[in-house]
Amino acid sequence: MAFGVFVIDPVSDRRLTYEQLLVAMQARVYRPALRPTDMVEACVEVVRAMVFGLELTLFDSDFSAEECAQLGGTAEVLAEERPIVEAAPGTIGEMVERARAQRGLRLRLFTSGSTGLPKRVSHGLDSLTRMLRVSTRHAEDVWGFAYNPTHMAGVQVLVQAFFNGNAMVNLFGAERDVVLDASEAHGVTRLSATPSWYRLLLPVDRPLPRVRGVTLGGERADAALLGRLRAAFPQARLHNLYASTEAGALLASEGDLFRIPKELEARVRVRDGALEVHATLLGRFADGASESTSTDGWYRTGDAVEIVGEEEPLSFRIVGRARDWVNVGGSKVNPAEVEEALREFPGVIDARVTGRPNSVLGHVLQAEIEAEEETRGHPRPTSAELRAFLTGRLQPFKIPRLYAFVERIERTRTGKLQRAGAR
Repeated sequence: MAFGVFVIDPVSDRRLTYEQLLVAMQARVYRPALRPTDMVEACVEVVRAMVFGLELTLFDSDFSAEECAQLGGTAEVLAEERPIVEAAPGTIGEMVERARAQRGLRLRLFTSGSTGLPKRVSHGLDSLTRMLRVSTRHAEDVWGFAYNPTHMAGVQVLVQAFFNGNAMVNLFGAERDVVLDASEAHGVTRLSATPSWYRLLLPVDRPLPRVRGVTLGGERADAALLGRLRAAFPQARLHNLYASTEAGALLASEGDLFRIPKELEARVRVRDGALEVHATLLGRFADGASESTSTDGWYRTGDAVEIVGEEEPLSFRIVGRARDWVNVGGSKVNPAEVEEALREFPGVIDARVTGRPNSVLGHVLQAEIEAEEETRGHPRPTSAELRAFLTGRLQPFKIPRLYAFVERIERTRTGKLQRAGAR
């Protein structure tokens, strides 16, 4: 296995090789709590925790000092250093092998905070490597890294790259032209990001023939987006992942239909139209069991599902977060369904649909639209055009009453579509 560059960060203009990573492992102290200044620092400290089996808490770089303090990351905690007593690895190969064999790691990550203050969840190497693939056919991979490096999805890409000796190119938060330029310049072969990130990237106006793997995670990926990605990256195989900070990666599909693999049949289930995960698959919550864990040990993910095939193995698609559904005149509306329809209108980049209180109906739907100024010679759509477009595609109560055109729909720290109360 050839070990060359580990991280290329066009955002901070930093580069880290595996040789430099090995040198960093010679340090005799570490920080058990970290708010990294950039991707390179985050990667070094996660690898250090894996190699030496350390405890490491990762705070988001954009947490304010007040948020950090609320979550236990006071200035004193973030400045603390502890000694490393174990001998440092002497070679890159030894560094990687020790990380793979190390079982003392406790990596503490924070959820996105979609229902209040983020919660801390602790993971060992087993849950971080549940879907790890190490083989010679992955030896030449170059990852386009488009996740927040302090969150579960970013850590899982880091682990996949590190154990295969791959390079990663930081694309998180970068504009479309930067993403395309960096992917082309550094020969990116695999992209991993949220559906929201891909919607901002499309349409791809130049070929990226070296991309042969496109992975989506963190949000529901609809069939229309998957179709556009297949057209944009015809040489690539699509991987749609179901994962969470609480459990790590669990399910994988090449489309929008998931099946529970045989090895997880006793620990993942669909019940009453929702996905549940057994507590044995979860990380450790800072305050004990999550309030979403039932007395019989099943964790309610909050994801509503639609069963497509009753035969074994059961096939289903994720249709949205149950808490996001809106009551309109006594009828439940899934905002994700309306958003998917709106994105089909030419020039619409993304859409967010929420409920607005109404004294008669309980709620009416309002839509925020992020659209191109002009598409194939046609100006940005009007609200009347969008209403007409949705008529016949959706039931009348599902059609938004209010429309607002925005420059950029707000997204969370993890790059997902921002919902009410989410961070």
